[in-house]
Amino acid sequence: MINAREAVALLLVGALWGCTNPFMRQGSEDGMESNEKNLDEKETKCSNGNEKSKNALKSISRLARVKVWLPYLVNQLGSILYYKVLASSNLTLSVPICNATAMVFSSITSVLLGEKLNHPGKAALGVALVLSGVAICMYSSAEGLRADDHGMRSGNEEL
Repeated sequence: MINAREAVALLLVGALWGCTNPFMRQGSEDGMESNEKNLDEKETKCSNGNEKSKNALKSISRLARVKVWLPYLVNQLGSILYYKVLASSNLTLSVPICNATAMVFSSITSVLLGEKLNHPGKAALGVALVLSGVAICMYSSAEGLRADDHGMRSGNEEL
């Protein structure tokens, strides 16, 4: 069973991962037109102008923007917290909780940032189903621990 401290930490990881994804996406898309002009000028200065150098210059220009690397840094802080929590929590619950809540937070943050959804009803249903799945995982884990605490056996164990 995950205690309250671990649950909060896992939700925080999901929030850090999920909330930063739309910001990184938005940061990498902002100003792409102006960067394309600068990239074309830099590309002509490159010795061979091949596809690899063009892709490298695109990556470097994206990372040079604060709107990209600041959310990335926050995202990586979530990863550090994730590994810290994994050391002491139930792996079978921690991974789905973090990934599912990251998706939920990402969806909510995208909507709050004004991104258009093609099917908002389906998105809301998806969020509800993911949260239901997380609740079922946590509930079944709690039930399994209660059964173990009362000395019950599952029937599959050898005596």
